[in-house]
Amino acid sequence: MSLSKFPGPGPRSNPKNRVILLAALLVFLLIVTAVTMALSMNKNAGEDSDAEAAVVVTPFVPPPTPVPTPTPLPIDIPEGKTMEKVLIVIDPGHGESDPGTVSPEEDLYEKDITLDIGLKVRDILTEAGINTILTRDNDKRLDDSDQKHDLWLRAQLANVSNATLFVSVHVNAHDLKLKGARQVNGMEVIYHSGKQSMYDGFDSKGFAEIMAKAIQEHNGINFRGLINNDFSVLRNTRMPAVLVETAFITNQEDYKRLKSDEFRTNTAMGIAEGIKRALEAIQAFEYEGDLYVFKQVDSQ
Repeated sequence: MSLSKFPGPGPRSNPKNRVILLAALLVFLLIVTAVTMALSMNKNAGEDSDAEAAVVVTPFVPPPTPVPTPTPLPIDIPEGKTMEKVLIVIDPGHGESDPGTVSPEEDLYEKDITLDIGLKVRDILTEAGINTILTRDNDKRLDDSDQKHDLWLRAQLANVSNATLFVSVHVNAHDLKLKGARQVNGMEVIYHSGKQSMYDGFDSKGFAEIMAKAIQEHNGINFRGLINNDFSVLRNTRMPAVLVETAFITNQEDYKRLKSDEFRTNTAMGIAEGIKRALEAIQAFEYEGDLYVFKQVDSQ
C-alpha cells in the first residue's frame, strides 16, 4: 500500500505562541482591574467630599456671664420717722349735682373748670414721674347725696393713701348783690394752720406760699393773698394741704381767663410747679426708681 494516499497529521501548535496569548490575557485583566479600582476610588472620593460639604460646624459660643442684681443701698431712716413713697392727691372741687360757682351768663360751671385743671395737673406730674391721683376724674362725686360727707371722703382718700401733699382746686365768685362785686378778681390760696406738720420746717402755710408764687409766675394773674381757713378738706387731711381759688367767675376778665384753655393749662403748670418745689422743700429723694419722703411717725 502506498503511503502517499493518506494525508498525514497537520502542523503542531507552537508553544511560544501560547505564552504570548496568555501574557496578553493577563495584561487585559490587569487593565480592567485597574480601571475598575480607579472608578471606585473616584466615586468614594466624591461621596466623601459631598459628606464633608454637608457637615455644618457650629462654633462654640460661651454662655453670657450673669449680671449680678445690684444690692440696694441701705437707707438710714432718721429716728422717729417713716419712709413713704411720694403720692400727690389733686382734688377737683364740686361735681355731679353740685356745680359750684356759676358764671352770670350761666354758661360756665366751676365743676367743669376744676376737673379740667385737675386732669391737666395729673398729666403734668405723671409725665414728670410723680405719682398722682384725683379725688374724682369725671363728673361723679364720692357722695353726691351729702356734700359734707363728700368733702370728708375726699380728705380720707388722701389720708388712707398716705398722700404726701394735697391740693384742692376751685373757682371763686363774689356776691353780685354787693357794690363793686364785679370788679373783684384774682387768685387766692387758702391753708389751715391748726394741724401738726409731718415734715421738719414745712407746713401748710409754707406750702401755700410756694404754690401762690409758682402759679402767678405761670399765668400772671393778680394774687390777692393767703387766707387761713378751716375748710373741711384742709382741716381733715393730715398732710400739708392747700386750696387754690384760681380766679373769680363773676369778674369779666377772670371769666374770659377761665374759659381759655391757655389759662387753664398755665394754671395747671403753675400748680404742678408748686408741688415740685414743695417736694424739694421737704427733701423728697429717689430710691430704686421711686420718690420717697421721711414723715414724722406721730403725724400718721
